[in-house]
Amino acid sequence: MKRFLPLCAVVALFAVGCSTPDARIKRNPELFQSLPPEIQENVRQGRIDIGYPQAAVRIALGAPNREYTRRTAETTVSVWAYTAERVSYERQRADARVRVYDAQGRRRTVTDWVWVDVERRHEYDRMRVEFTGDTVTAIEMTER
Repeated sequence: MKRFLPLCAVVALFAVGCSTPDARIKRNPELFQSLPPEIQENVRQGRIDIGYPQAAVRIALGAPNREYTRRTAETTVSVWAYTAERVSYERQRADARVRVYDAQGRRRTVTDWVWVDVERRHEYDRMRVEFTGDTVTAIEMTER
């Protein structure tokens, strides 16, 4: 067990390290160096803007959680969606079988209702990035 814990720590650090712009820059140094200096600075901080190439977005934000394709009469647009999750709790009444002791000290099972908190996870698109060809043409962000 003692040997297993350091291995878990290394795997966890590797997984976290892969999710930062710095880690993605280290994996793609040539691609990063090919970007103009003003784009490099934004990418290093995890920011993107209109006109950036797909490669810059992938380094700045990582791989998208979802990819969509929108076709119109004029063009085809690729849309990358980056998601987040919010958690809410809903209180609900539920029937439960409960063991109790009666006045004589005997144990018995009764059915009664109790209040329970039910966790609900809601995934939503926090950002959508639209590409025409290889270039960012629109950015949508939620304000949460």
